[in-house]
Amino acid sequence: MANTFSQPLEVLPTRVRRTYRGGSLIDRWHGVPNADDSDRPEEWLASVTRAVNPGFPPIENEGLSRVQFGGKEQLLLDVFEAAEEAMLGSKHIKQYGRQLGMLAKLIDSSERLSIQVHPDKPFAKRYFHSDYGKTECWYILGTRRGNGQEPYLLMGFRPGITKEYWHKLYVEQDIEGMVACLNKVTPKPGDTFFIPGGLPHAIGPGCFLLEIQEPTDYTLRSECTRQDGTPIPEQLIHQGLGEKLLMECFHYVGMTEEQLDARCRLQPKTLFYSMDGSCTLLVGEDVTPCFSIQRIICNQVLDFKPTGASILVVLEGEGELLFNQTGIALVKGSRFFLPAGVKHFTLHGKPQLDCIRCYPPGAVLDVPE
Repeated sequence: MANTFSQPLEVLPTRVRRTYRGGSLIDRWHGVPNADDSDRPEEWLASVTRAVNPGFPPIENEGLSRVQFGGKEQLLLDVFEAAEEAMLGSKHIKQYGRQLGMLAKLIDSSERLSIQVHPDKPFAKRYFHSDYGKTECWYILGTRRGNGQEPYLLMGFRPGITKEYWHKLYVEQDIEGMVACLNKVTPKPGDTFFIPGGLPHAIGPGCFLLEIQEPTDYTLRSECTRQDGTPIPEQLIHQGLGEKLLMECFHYVGMTEEQLDARCRLQPKTLFYSMDGSCTLLVGEDVTPCFSIQRIICNQVLDFKPTGASILVVLEGEGELLFNQTGIALVKGSRFFLPAGVKHFTLHGKPQLDCIRCYPPGAVLDVPE
């Protein structure tokens, strides 16, 4: 069984509905002609996490990724259950069970998302009975003018914002007042940001990014309407916890722009460099124990000997993924789940590949040999 399942699995598109619009840059990234924005602005990558969309017409298994295996499409979650050790590895299973322990996604916003917060682990454990909160990181892939505005991010309270004042703005639904409470950041491609649980934030218009996060869909919002003025279902505002706990989920720690930059803007670290390519650590255990992210540039040939599962996403270029004397063509937008049973693979750039690898918690990062 292990040998049968120990191969890279191509991940099929998994678009998810949200309360905001976007997604045309995801379609263009995949080469879709005449791409347009919609209510499916996110693509979840190798996901075994179900989307939480109360107030929307139900869609069976929304958020769960399908993979191409054995000549047919299957839910990745079902493949995990069929061969958990080959997929995730015995060490990972002992600590995390059949849960991958992370969720990666592409996000493209044509309009600003609602101001929101995600629970940290203690809050999630107490009120959602979950081992996971929703700490996340953003890697900026591109930007555009969205909704007639230049791209921006909102994150972190400015100094002096109290729970009482924030609650007052919430009750009055003073959106301009809420926006003024947060630091405004201009993103550029290649930036990486850390968004811990409890930090207020909102992705602004015109941002195309890769997000990696803890594997939940817990989002609490301080805005009760979408950008077009239509109401957001109450369940999506406070996830059924009520107004008091909604306010409790925010961490009321004020930061200047300099302090925010020091805490939340991450600096890349070179792990490997040669004429054949490079490997850069974007997010490591020094930032969060929840997940890790590497960026790989392959100019010629790079060999890897992984010790656990990961997700591989091709950002730019063309090439090949080689394993067990088998080659898989890679193009911009290719995404694969690399099971723990894959003990060796090679990347071949033709002429170059620019890739991201996302690792679950507790993983040993793999550096080219």
